[in-house]
Amino acid sequence: MGSAGAYSQSGEALENLIETTRVPLMTEGDARGLVSDAHPYCYGFFDSGLNQAAKLLREADVVVLLGRKQDLIVGYEMAPVVSLEATVIQIDPSEAEIGRNRGVGVGIVGDISAVAQQLADEAAKHSWSDLPWLKKLQLARSAQEETLNSLGEGDDRMHAMQVFKEVRRHLGPDDFLTFDGGDFCHFGRAYLPALAPHRWWYVSTLGMLGSSLPTAIAAKVAYPDSRVFAFTGDGAFGFNGMEFDTAVRHNLPVVGIMGNDSAWGIDRQIQMGVYGKTVATDLLPTRYDQVVRGLGGHGELVESLEELPSALERAIKLERPALLNVQVQNAISPRAQAAINRWKSHNTEAF
Repeated sequence: MGSAGAYSQSGEALENLIETTRVPLMTEGDARGLVSDAHPYCYGFFDSGLNQAAKLLREADVVVLLGRKQDLIVGYEMAPVVSLEATVIQIDPSEAEIGRNRGVGVGIVGDISAVAQQLADEAAKHSWSDLPWLKKLQLARSAQEETLNSLGEGDDRMHAMQVFKEVRRHLGPDDFLTFDGGDFCHFGRAYLPALAPHRWWYVSTLGMLGSSLPTAIAAKVAYPDSRVFAFTGDGAFGFNGMEFDTAVRHNLPVVGIMGNDSAWGIDRQIQMGVYGKTVATDLLPTRYDQVVRGLGGHGELVESLEELPSALERAIKLERPALLNVQVQNAISPRAQAAINRWKSHNTEAF
């Protein structure tokens, strides 16, 4: 399910469809949370670099694109992301998107919510059972959760995953999460679930760095009763960090959580993995928390895992624009590792 499904408010119809057919769903783009990741037939974020279950799409004999463009995120619907033997069914409100990069077995132009409900109504006339394939998806999801939870254990310096595990303890379904680009945020995107519509946002296919804070500010205007969290790395923060001034002037209490590894993290990891050396990826351990304090917000330096819980509680309770400058190790994300693996194997698999 892609963004066009979110625009048509198709969540209820989509739930009816997957509960009737017992077909697994993954969401992407603005559709994140349209069906909760906690739903037994929803397998989370469609990103094969961050979600092990998404890699199993290549085994599917039928793939249904609901409001999802055939772009690089889905490998243009080509192998190895989607089997050449698979039947592709594409449903989209735009006729131009049907079969844009790969011919489809069935193409339907229409509103996603209306078509999904029509499919659910028709499917209800038949008997369905769980696919054996679901067990493989469940195992992949469980294995990934176990791997992510183990990262950073016993390390001297905080790992990004330790930050996101602590954040997750404080989150509720109505909280709004916005992720920037970069390796720190990739861990969060892999780990933090989307539980409600329009509450989980990240950089688009264009990969705009610096977008998390402006998006968070807009989210606080649109959803004033929701707590808003903006996740960013130190590199990405340099693009639009001064927008904390906007948040202060308009009294918009967003909570920024920065993973500061004093590096262009993903560039550093990919350069090292591909070339064995790095060029121009080192940054200074800048006190961005002091910058935010200078703008009138709350800024706090967090140097250890023991300091994080209380710092996070303070940032949330203050009801002021806040930034936690969390010192983390330069750790390679699953997305960066996937990029290195693709380059080494000359594989065209999607991001």
